[in-house]
Amino acid sequence: MEGLAAKMVICLVGYGRIGRITARILAEKGFPPIVYDSSRYRVELARRDGFESHLADSTNPHVASHIASSCEAILTALPGRIAERVITLLVEYKAPLIVDVSFVRDPLAFHSRALENRIKLFVDAGFAPGLSNMLVAHGARGLDSAVEAIVYVGGISAEAEREPLGLVASWSTMDLLEEYSRPARAKLRGRLVELDPIDDAVEVELPGLGRFDAMPTDGLRTLLTSYPSIETLVEYTLRYPGHVNVLKTLKRLGLLDNKPHVIAGCSVAPRELLARLLEEILPKQDDRIVLHVTVKGIANNKRVERVYTIDVKQRDLDIDYPVLAYATSIVHAWTAMQALRGWGHPGVNTPEELAPALRDLARELSSRGIQLRRRECIES
Repeated sequence: MEGLAAKMVICLVGYGRIGRITARILAEKGFPPIVYDSSRYRVELARRDGFESHLADSTNPHVASHIASSCEAILTALPGRIAERVITLLVEYKAPLIVDVSFVRDPLAFHSRALENRIKLFVDAGFAPGLSNMLVAHGARGLDSAVEAIVYVGGISAEAEREPLGLVASWSTMDLLEEYSRPARAKLRGRLVELDPIDDAVEVELPGLGRFDAMPTDGLRTLLTSYPSIETLVEYTLRYPGHVNVLKTLKRLGLLDNKPHVIAGCSVAPRELLARLLEEILPKQDDRIVLHVTVKGIANNKRVERVYTIDVKQRDLDIDYPVLAYATSIVHAWTAMQALRGWGHPGVNTPEELAPALRDLARELSSRGIQLRRRECIES
């Protein structure tokens, strides 16, 4: 791989919270990326970190065309709405390999064009969606039938009493608010449904992890297509108790709305204003990630339940950035490494397709202090 690293041109579009850590991990592995970002501050930061970097708006077709033709592998780490435009351009200009960690609305929408252009496009290459998809796929392997898969995942503050909202700004606050506002696609008892993240929230007690507000969110994505036979398939985002009540108040006040209002001659959308306020108010450090995935099914005429769990705080690790951003970047960089080793096929590559390599990813996470625990219960 060392010889390959010296020859290949690896590029990273976006040097925000996730992109910066992804770049560090790639550099550790001998693949220092060339960085492109539209922020002068982040470009200078990348240069201070030792990376070749360029001030460039990748939503500009000329810029996207240059990146597509200059780079042999492109990793994208952008807010969802921007990523959608950038990936569309990179696919159109036939970038050979793209590994995206952003939350685009419909990753499978890129498949036909990527397939036509012989592009390997890895989507949802993050913690959740991403690792969570792999765990569902791994849990379903070897079962005669998988009947239920539930994903509980949360990036929260290390302590429940921390205000405001029990959150740390570990990813895009606009993407956070859009997650609260977007209907969650799920499957209940064989029927595809859309759930409201706030109105359909529930309270859960997860053994060894604690009590949480659990909000149905739209993170299943490609799993709904990959596993049509699973009768119940839901993702819940975890928050500390009381969080949903705060969101209900914000919703009633209209602060989650995206319709602009004219104030002092300026057009302002309440959601954009709230996102900016959260960006300024929320702490940037000391978070906790919780991932609890259960898969239930039948094997050899016996009921089987497989459970996968991660629970770690930033303060438990020797890192100076949120553990959610760290875990997301680990999966992002690891997925890129799998692609560089030849994994994948033309068109969209879903994270669940990487489940056969889960043991390797678990070792990578463990080497960085993040332990994936697994247990299996079989009906006696």
